[in-house]
Amino acid sequence: MRSHQYSQKHRRISLSFVLAIVLTPFQMASAAEPEGSAAPSDKTYLGRVTAGPNGPQITIDVVNRSEINADLYVDTTGLRLWVESADSRRRIQTMIADPAVARNLVTNQMNVVLRESGVEPAMIPVRGIEGQLAGTEGMVLLEGGEFTRTGEFWDSTGGGIGEDQKPSRGDRYQVRISSFYIDKFKVTNEDYCRFLNDGNGGYSTPWNLRIGKSVFGKNYGKFVPADRSLARNPVVLVNWYQAKGYAAWAGKRLPTEAEWEYAAGGKEGRKYPWGNELPDETRADFPVQYPHTVSVDWFPASATPEGVCQMVGNSAEWVADYFDNSTYRKAPAGGVAIDPQGPTNGFLPETWFKYRVMFKGWCKTNRAEYLTCTKRHGRGPFEDAAAGVSFRCVRSAGSESVSPKAVIAK
Repeated sequence: MRSHQYSQKHRRISLSFVLAIVLTPFQMASAAEPEGSAAPSDKTYLGRVTAGPNGPQITIDVVNRSEINADLYVDTTGLRLWVESADSRRRIQTMIADPAVARNLVTNQMNVVLRESGVEPAMIPVRGIEGQLAGTEGMVLLEGGEFTRTGEFWDSTGGGIGEDQKPSRGDRYQVRISSFYIDKFKVTNEDYCRFLNDGNGGYSTPWNLRIGKSVFGKNYGKFVPADRSLARNPVVLVNWYQAKGYAAWAGKRLPTEAEWEYAAGGKEGRKYPWGNELPDETRADFPVQYPHTVSVDWFPASATPEGVCQMVGNSAEWVADYFDNSTYRKAPAGGVAIDPQGPTNGFLPETWFKYRVMFKGWCKTNRAEYLTCTKRHGRGPFEDAAAGVSFRCVRSAGSESVSPKAVIAK
């Protein structure tokens, strides 16, 4: 997993046109705003096709929402890009039918716009109720309690694992967490395909070769794992917004960083999810033997005492929090943080990285300290981190019903 720096300082950027003959479908979906959703920003992204030195190119501007036509948009990887005209929509769809172009549009263009403006993109409304039918099946109930943030933790936020030569330091304080359910396993490729096939095709990742559309048999036209051996592997190459969309579809949410730490380290503050013993080949892919992810039910000895599996190793996991150091390092008044959720946004324009959200755990490593429960990672929400980030979901204890008309929209 690597962090990328971008030197371009402009809000509008261009992408060369690549001809493709298959149009990317877009969804026309409507649903009600979920209770507790943040109010949408008064600004959003608008895509245009303009003339460039090498032919037609896409540009993205940040505009007031009053300037968009709500019926004109293109959807890709969980994100909705508003467009100025039906012709722009048709041409952009043609361009991003090439997976390489779609990847650049999201992980490069949108990333730069976000980092320079602090304005988040719109998300595709989430459709379907199939994900909510399972309730808390496959989840583990963690009773509320407190754990100690010791003030010493490993942090890769500075830009790469090579900089993690010593732990970071902060205040020592208590964190109190309310009871919640957490998925026993990470979300798998087959789980994610069920989400895509329940009306959420716009949340697919065109460059993810682990998932594709079947061209024959009873699954014709449906999203399926590219190979059955991949069905139980954690879904990767999903951005932060895709993870949030899946969680909403399932009637759940992403865990906060504090909830993730509590699930991994417990009240007793385990060094690793399974305890204080060093990692080995029974608890993770350690030392690394497999170049890619493996099934989520491998390494049963990785489980926490409560039964939550593979919280470190194999793949890292998106969490709900935006990133900054101060809210994590500084003890709150009174010395106890109660259900902390981090900062209110991820825009830090005075820093080199400018915009960060959080993931936890770690994927492939031969260094034991990277698999500790306290390790922190701040990355841009569009980063696919070399296929190393997946996610699992949580549900607050007592939230027995979820609206079947959930929508995620910024």
